[in-house]
Amino acid sequence: MDPQDNNNVFNDNSDICQQLLQRYGKSSAPQHRHLCAIAAATRSIIQAESLPITPFSYFAATISTISNSQESLDPQALSGLSSFLSIVLPLVHNEDVSSDKVAEAIEFLVGLLEKETVESEGGLGTSTVRAFVKCLGVLIGFCDKEDWDSVKVGFEILVKFAIDKRPKVRKCAHDCILTVFKSFGSSSVAKKAGERIYSLIKGNIALAMKLSDPKEISGSKDEHQEVLHSLNILKPIIPYLRVKDNEKVLAQLVELMRSQSSAFTRHIFDNIGAILDVSKIEIILLEADTIIKALISYMLSAETPADNVLFAATLAKGIIDKLHDDGMSAWVTYLPLVVGSISGLLTRPENIALPASNILKEMINAHIDVKKFLTGKKQAVDDEALSSSEFETVKAICLVFENVLLSSSEYPNDHILAVLSVMFLKLGEALDFCAKDIILKLADWMIVASGDAAYDTKNLQECIGSAVIAMGPEKLLALLPISLNTKDYSFSNSWLVPVLNKYICGSSLEFFMKHVVPLAVSFEQASCKVKKSVIREELLAYARECWGLLPAFCRCPSDVHKNAQALTTLLIPFLKEDSFMLENISAALQELVNKNKNALASDNFSGEHIVHQTENENLDLALEFKRKCSYSKKSSSKNIKALASCSEEWLRALINVFFKASPANYQQFKEAIGCLTSITDSSLTQRIFTSSMERTGITNEIGEYKKLGLHSTDNKENNSTLLGEVAKRCIILELGSCFVEGSGEDLIKVLFGIARDVLETTHGAGHLEAYHILSRILEKHSWFHSSHAEQLMDLLARVRPPTDTKTLTSRFAFYKTLLIDALQGNDEENTQAFLILNEIILALKDSTEEGRKTAYDALIGVCSSLRDSSSAKSDESYKKFVDMIIAYLSGSSPHIKSGAVSALSVLVYSDVNICLSVPDLVPSVLTLLQSKDVEVTKAVLGFVKVFVSSIQANDLHNLLSDIVNGVLPWSSVSRHHFRSKVTVIVEILMRKCGVAAVKSVAAEKYKNFLKTVSENRHGKSSSKEDGSAEMESTPSDSRWQHKRKDRESSDSFKEKNSRGPHKRMKRKEGEKDSSTNFTKKGFMGGKARNSEMKRKNNTTDEPYRKLVNRTKEFGRRKQEGSKTPPQKRDNGGKLKREGFRGKGKIDRQKRPADGTRGPGANRRQKTNKNS
Repeated sequence: MDPQDNNNVFNDNSDICQQLLQRYGKSSAPQHRHLCAIAAATRSIIQAESLPITPFSYFAATISTISNSQESLDPQALSGLSSFLSIVLPLVHNEDVSSDKVAEAIEFLVGLLEKETVESEGGLGTSTVRAFVKCLGVLIGFCDKEDWDSVKVGFEILVKFAIDKRPKVRKCAHDCILTVFKSFGSSSVAKKAGERIYSLIKGNIALAMKLSDPKEISGSKDEHQEVLHSLNILKPIIPYLRVKDNEKVLAQLVELMRSQSSAFTRHIFDNIGAILDVSKIEIILLEADTIIKALISYMLSAETPADNVLFAATLAKGIIDKLHDDGMSAWVTYLPLVVGSISGLLTRPENIALPASNILKEMINAHIDVKKFLTGKKQAVDDEALSSSEFETVKAICLVFENVLLSSSEYPNDHILAVLSVMFLKLGEALDFCAKDIILKLADWMIVASGDAAYDTKNLQECIGSAVIAMGPEKLLALLPISLNTKDYSFSNSWLVPVLNKYICGSSLEFFMKHVVPLAVSFEQASCKVKKSVIREELLAYARECWGLLPAFCRCPSDVHKNAQALTTLLIPFLKEDSFMLENISAALQELVNKNKNALASDNFSGEHIVHQTENENLDLALEFKRKCSYSKKSSSKNIKALASCSEEWLRALINVFFKASPANYQQFKEAIGCLTSITDSSLTQRIFTSSMERTGITNEIGEYKKLGLHSTDNKENNSTLLGEVAKRCIILELGSCFVEGSGEDLIKVLFGIARDVLETTHGAGHLEAYHILSRILEKHSWFHSSHAEQLMDLLARVRPPTDTKTLTSRFAFYKTLLIDALQGNDEENTQAFLILNEIILALKDSTEEGRKTAYDALIGVCSSLRDSSSAKSDESYKKFVDMIIAYLSGSSPHIKSGAVSALSVLVYSDVNICLSVPDLVPSVLTLLQSKDVEVTKAVLGFVKVFVSSIQANDLHNLLSDIVNGVLPWSSVSRHHFRSKVTVIVEILMRKCGVAAVKSVAAEKYKNFLKTVSENRHGKSSSKEDGSAEMESTPSDSRWQHKRKDRESSDSFKEKNSRGPHKRMKRKEGEKDSSTNFTKKGFMGGKARNSEMKRKNNTTDEPYRKLVNRTKEFGRRKQEGSKTPPQKRDNGGKLKREGFRGKGKIDRQKRPADGTRGPGANRRQKTNKNS
């Protein structure tokens, strides 16, 4: 790095020579060594003259040396001295130098630099000139700020070098000019300096205009560069120029911009933007018309580069923003012009169209406000607003986009549609007055696109959907009516129904009943008159689509309190068993009730109010705004009251259909019934439910519930009478689950009594429904658990766990609420929690996969609820839950131990951080590896695998030793896949912690096993140990190892079968493993180990080398197209050649007595080559 760039690291508190020696003393760079020598020599001169070692002394000595010896100094020496001077001078204080000395130094440097500018190539090097320019800038800062004569000469030199050809010199001069202007402030010198800069700009702009003249022969490159350099000087110093200077410069720049000189466009825009940022609105207003028109002309030019046209658009937007923010009415005039010019960019390539659309959306959001056009309580657009200048501007902008759509015969692209969507949403209610033609044109395109699969209408539908949100379905349907031609039964605008269904929000129920319902009825009536079945079905389909708009019109309608009863009267007749309206009515009731309930329940707008309708961000924001503003607490209260007055009629009708429907269709009724009961008076709810019980015949003469035991003589499940009674109670329990939220204490006790009766009496029938309603009771009524805790636990203790998955899931859902309440309670012994947890843990050992999965899901559900709970005891309860599972590890039953380990595996898999928050968890599980029980060991190895797979490598190092030494003793046991499980665990540890780290904590007797695992992990290649390079095995070696392994396996099989009882007993005691060649103790014995090591190391095993050579020969012959038949192995593992006699043996013939080779020799030779 150049020492001149390091002034900020030097200080004036210590000897500069010492600082340079410390920094560059050890550097071998010539310039650094030369600089240190100059500093040392200068310090010697200062000391010889008994002067203080200060920056000023260094400055005086250095400039005297240069002045006295400038003719005799070689370029290298002068470069070193100038660099040293540029380092020292910024450390000199202003008060240390007299004005005479400053003037003398400036005169001397100016003389040197002027000589440089006169000479064609320059006698000084770049670094020398740069250093002197920097020194000159510092010295000008020492001058009197009111005396232009003392500054003028030096400033002129800086300006000259600011347009120098050399980039480093030019950059240094720019920095010095900026520093000088900052130091001038508002002094008289600043005025003169500003005038000098203006004269420079004016002269170069005149040159630029001359160069941009088409009649002018192209100027030289130096002239172009000089203009560009002068424009580069201007931008950083604009904030420090006087207002008058900026005005004159702006006028010159605008003049140059109007000449459309493409070579200087970007620099012109940069400087105009900088002037506008610091100028007052009055200056901007004076030139706004000229600038905007020039920018518009520039943007409309087809040859304009992409970057420049976007910069021009941004600059025009900035001017509009300035005028608007400062309250100038001129923005109203210019906004349509700017929007019109930028809108033309939307059809350009993607790199231009996307930024242009973003600019337009920002301008529309900033400058169009529908609130200015709405008056009165009804917030309607009046005539006065329509005649305002701002509304005229809006209409002009709409006309711009209308022309964009009309001028092109192509389908509107996504950028045009996105801008239109934003504009529609901003115009809101006023959209009907200024954008009808745009909507009609979009509708025309929708009609064209609907009949052609080549068009993607998603964005077009979203655009029209934004119009639905903005102006409402009432006005849109008046503009685009959905109608039926009774003569030919053709439809108009039927494509609009799905759009309405998706985007209607905040409309009115009255409009639905007076306009949409008659439309649906007209379709139905027309279908009755049509003879062709195809047209009839099409008419019925359109009728049902119109009826299907009911849920959309129930999204926050504005007149619920007025028309709730009328809507009830209209829809109740549709509540029949096979009615197509059941699903629509259920969804509509939920929309009406839940939105109002949520508005009452929360002071702030919640995400629960939102039903996600679209992926478009702007539309999502609009929908949220609509939902947020639709209901206040006052209006919600009135709406709930109106809905509650109709709830009895709705409930009785829905329950009537519920009893007639099949269980498969219960769900669409249950949610609607549930939301209605939540707003209905509890006494009325109880009367309705009691009448439902009487309807099923499960009550006695006085209306009380009849227990199942009274109807059964033998109390067997196969009794038809009992099964019929249980079926009745299942229906009542299904219905009762809907009544739970709105029920009082008496009805809750009745529901609990029915569920308990079913659970105690039957052996599985009805248990699913019973558990479900108990879960609902605990979820909605927290008081019930505390008052019925003993009864609930006694009930569950007497009811056997179900065998079917659905019922078990329902039972565990019930357990979840009980368990969480127990954990967060004050029971120190956790009796209830242990009883529940015991059953879940045992279910983890279920014989069926579905049963185990149900238990896994139950555990994960409990953990998630405890972690996500907002309760202050949530963390404490979570740790208590984990400690309870850990307590099972000390149990006496291997079955329960392994179940507890499986439970901990589930917890670790869902949240590995649990091992960090409960430090004893992993060590407690690892101690079980000392157990001899197979079931427990399998569970622990599974836990370790989950743990090492889930945890981060940094957190694994602390437990690495315990894990490695815990699992390795099982590496010699092949039963139950223990060895393979340990191998997988070790491979994961090696991958995360490194091979060396794993080997460093393992016992010596397992080193060979770890080496084998490491080699297998790298494809049985030469292992990369202790930083050595890893070598991949060749394909032939890998193929040979595979064959060799098969052969060894077959040989061991043969040897095992050929041994006598004593040999087999000896092998059993040793438990030698053929796949790893380890005994149970981990070592191989004697010759076997030596032979194996020879083979692994490819050393002196001659038969092994011969076999390898044969294998390579076989591979070579195969590539050459050898016809040698392939080898196979029989059941005994011996080689078998197709076409040979015998069962796996090679048919050998005796060699003839005369020494000639028999026919079997060739076959034998080929076989050996193929071995």
